[in-house]
Order: sequence, then C-alpha cells, then structure tokens
Amino acid sequence: MKKIVFFIVPAIVLLLFSCSKTPVIRSTESDADKIYQEGLFYLEKGDLTNAENRFMKVISDFSYSKYEPFATVALGKTYYQKEEYMSAITVFETFLKRHPNHESAPEALLYKAHSYLAQKPSDFFLLPNPAERDISVVETAVVLYREYLDKYPEDKSRTEGEKKLEEAEGILIEKDLRIAEFYAKRKKCAGVFLRLQHIEGNFKVTTDKNLKRIEELNQKCPPKSKEEYFKIENNEEKKETSEEAEKKNNE
Repeated sequence: MKKIVFFIVPAIVLLLFSCSKTPVIRSTESDADKIYQEGLFYLEKGDLTNAENRFMKVISDFSYSKYEPFATVALGKTYYQKEEYMSAITVFETFLKRHPNHESAPEALLYKAHSYLAQKPSDFFLLPNPAERDISVVETAVVLYREYLDKYPEDKSRTEGEKKLEEAEGILIEKDLRIAEFYAKRKKCAGVFLRLQHIEGNFKVTTDKNLKRIEELNQKCPPKSKEEYFKIENNEEKKETSEEAEKKNNE
C-alpha cells in the first residue's frame, strides 16, 4: 500500500511562498536557469534530495525570475515522487493561486489530482476496516481531473488525465456496486435503486464486468421509483413484525 503522508508541511515550504515586498535576486538569470536545469537533471535521475534543494534555491534566490514558476511546479513533482503528497498538494495549490494563467498551470492541476488519487487506500476492498473506509481523496481527485479536462481540452497530457479519471471513477463505481450488492442480498431494493441511480447520474460505466453486475442487480431489483421501493419494504417490515407478534402470542 502506498505511503500516505499526513504531516504539517515543513515551514520552509510555506516561507518560500510568502509574499515579499522586495525582490530576492542574488545573481543573474543565467544562474537561475543553470540551477533549475540541474534540478531537472536530478529529478529525472531520481535523486530527489538534490532536486528538491535545487528547485528551492531557484524559488528563494530568484523569486522574480521567469524560472521560479517552473521550479515551483518541479518542486511539487519532486514531493509527489517522494510520496509526500500533502506537501505536493500545498505547492501545486500555491502555484495555481499565484500563476493561474501560466503555461505550467495544466501540469500543476493534473499533478494536484494525481497527488490526491495516490493517497487512495489500496486494500480498501480487501480489508475494509474503519480506518480504510474513507475514500474522499478519490472523490476529490475525480473533481480535479474533470476540472483539468474541462479547462485544458488541448493539453498534451489529456490522454493521461482521461486514463487517471477512469481509474478514479472506477474506484467509486466499485464502492457503489459493492454496497448495492450488499443491499440486494438482503432484499433492500431501495438501497440498490439509490446506488444505481448514483452511478448513472455521475459516472460512465465502461467495463463489461460492471455492466453485467448492474444488469444482475436490475434483475434482482427491477427498476421502480424510490418511493415504491420504500413502500414495499415498509409493508414487508410491518408484516414481519405482525407475524412475530402473532407467533409470540401463540407461544
């Protein structure tokens, strides 16, 4: 299971993004470029500590350089590679607030979504203990992937975004189907109805396996209105209660 990091983002990260009234530029633009390129080299090689140090130096020492926004996104990607997802999210959120129209904004939004999805509990459906039941991070990822695809339809990474959105939606569809099947076994068709309605209204089911499961659920609980199902179940519960009372009287 991937590591989920729930810690306070290091103060240095927040300090780097604090607003300063005076520019902090200690050297030339070419030096900023050199340090940024070194960071990219280390990031590609997987030397994440050196990559982080280089990007932080660009952000702190060349805060008004044209390389600062690129270094900020690269720093977020470095945290993502380190599986420090909350730090990555903080960096991407800060970048998007400060540079909403920057050319790297699509990448920042996409990786923000990646950072949420990466925190999904991998063994949720195998070991659904209380600590593993919260998949709100996946719901947030779906919202962000949809935002990315809507805002940047021509982005070069669109195909990647579509695949990750399908993965995230698949997790939520699986959750709904499992709950619907749980209700179906107990003949609680109102619950089945609500879960299938939620799937239909929010997702596009693409796999043959899930389409078959939905068909089987519809066979067990033929489509009716929610009110009809609740009425049927209430009548059945009253009937069961009446039968139990009569049985006790007879005893």
